[in-house]
Amino acid sequence: MSPNDLLASGYRMGRQMVHTMTDDLTAPEFTHQPVPGTNSAAWIVGHLAVTARRTAERLGANDLPELTEEFVGRYSVTKKAAEVQTDLDGKDDLLKLLDVCVDKLIEAMRTLPVEALSNPPANPSRFATNYGEAVLFGAMHFTMHCGQLSTIRRSLGKPPAV
Repeated sequence: MSPNDLLASGYRMGRQMVHTMTDDLTAPEFTHQPVPGTNSAAWIVGHLAVTARRTAERLGANDLPELTEEFVGRYSVTKKAAEVQTDLDGKDDLLKLLDVCVDKLIEAMRTLPVEALSNPPANPSRFATNYGEAVLFGAMHFTMHCGQLSTIRRSLGKPPAV
């Protein structure tokens, strides 16, 4: 397995975990916020789709879904407590968007020259010291949000999904 395959697998498994945590949620459960100020599954899935699309674009992916500035803004980090999130996009649409963006990311990841993983990260952060680590951090981002999805599930009385 190449480093690119390993990174692509992180996104594939992250997406699979998101589906495992959300596929059985009803529409009202998908917008449920366990406590005021926290995000719903709808926001989390939309946010992961937006970040996966950005990563796919940085990797050189083609034919990505067009997202409006309003859509991107709705699912971007604000560093403030979340407001009521009952007016977000529907579950099926958000999961389809996530699937397409992750598929495009994986396609692009598999064509990236391995040497490019050692380049500086596109967006320097305190976590990633090179491009490969930045891509890895994106896959880890999925699992972090799956922890939030698990809390949402438990607050709804659902059993653990993993």
